[in-house]
Amino acid sequence: MKSTTLFCEDLATILAKELASGNALTEKPTKTDWPSRGSVFAHLKKDLTISKSALPDIIEASICNDPHYGWYQELFCRKHQHLLVAGSPKPGLPMWTS
Repeated sequence: MKSTTLFCEDLATILAKELASGNALTEKPTKTDWPSRGSVFAHLKKDLTISKSALPDIIEASICNDPHYGWYQELFCRKHQHLLVAGSPKPGLPMWTS
């Protein structure tokens, strides 16, 4: 099974580009029912290379610099409630931004 299979088309496309550019998964896409019932979650090791301006309108980008979560960037599909996160917390930078 390809590592992008469970994600909606928009996040699967982004994930495939990130993997092709050398990023790696620390957690493969898995149905977690978090943050919503039916949600799929995955974590990329390094920060995203895609720019916020290149994201489809359905994808919400934000920063979660809370060490309790363990990642830095979030891409959330508003329609499918799927979540792709990337990177590691960055001490000294803002905790939350959209």
